[in-house]
Amino acid sequence: MFEEPEPFGYKEASEAVDCIGDKAGKAGLAMPRISVTLGSGLGSFAARYTNPDSCLVIPTPELPHFAQPRRQAPGHGGRLIIAPIEDGSEETMAIWEGRNHFYQRRLYQKIKEQWLKITDPEVRKAAVGFYIAICKRLGIQDILTSNAVGSSDPQHQVGDIVRVSDQIMDPEYDFGVPEEPVWFAEKMVDGTGFDYNQDAYFYGQGQLYSNELHQLAQEVARGQGWELTEGVLNWREGRGFETPAYVKTRAPGVTLFGMSTAPEVQKARSIGYSNQPGKGHFAAFSLVVNIAQSGHDQQISNREGNEAGRAYEDRFNPFMFELIKRRRAARLASACLRTF
Repeated sequence: MFEEPEPFGYKEASEAVDCIGDKAGKAGLAMPRISVTLGSGLGSFAARYTNPDSCLVIPTPELPHFAQPRRQAPGHGGRLIIAPIEDGSEETMAIWEGRNHFYQRRLYQKIKEQWLKITDPEVRKAAVGFYIAICKRLGIQDILTSNAVGSSDPQHQVGDIVRVSDQIMDPEYDFGVPEEPVWFAEKMVDGTGFDYNQDAYFYGQGQLYSNELHQLAQEVARGQGWELTEGVLNWREGRGFETPAYVKTRAPGVTLFGMSTAPEVQKARSIGYSNQPGKGHFAAFSLVVNIAQSGHDQQISNREGNEAGRAYEDRFNPFMFELIKRRRAARLASACLRTF
């Protein structure tokens, strides 16, 4: 019987988690239960958590099976940081400084101590957002991501933080985890095979982003004196930015334009981040770095994203700090209620 290899799947994610667990154990750190992904220009968030006496920093090339680009996208550090949520806290969080993008054609996988270029498009799909599979195997309950986007909403301004409520992407792209039954052990038929009629294989994409986390984020934003708006993300493979005509032909309500996050939430949904009470949750927050290409003489570049991230870190960082603390408190309160 022919068995097609499925790289970047359950086994690979588990081996990466074993590596993280070994390093965290030696550093005296617990495994994280919340994860934050930092988009372009937002790396300063991690600075608060890089005290060498209390954190663990792992360059992603050290993680087994973690694909590496020939060079990191601008504003992406290529590191995983495990650190206490607050000073003195035993609970930790995972901070991913940057991510791999589908437009990064030169992705490499380390096989037998040699970095080999990924040429199979399906393997490259699996490699993008591999950290989501790692999060699942780590036992991460909440995934908070950030990104830099252009916006076509006339109410938005550069520097606004927008909550992603939904997304649109070409149906030909499916970034769900590889078709491995082991992700869904409870759905196995007599432990011998995968039942394709079960809903774990065909995954719905309604409410991809957590309303529960959105409500909490809105409370945090209002407490800090500003309003968190929302928008629908239009994902494009890239690298080129959208043309003026492209922006004008998007479906009504599509206001955000970016090259990340959508594959990651699709992968998260495929392995059980359902955004239901007591289950895994996924939320994304976009920093508007330019008003999406609306005129033929407008020139935009990735430099704007990095500059905007640095310019508006005084809003983004306190927002994310407080959201993490509030979410942790809510999870603890919920756990206490379930014990009675």
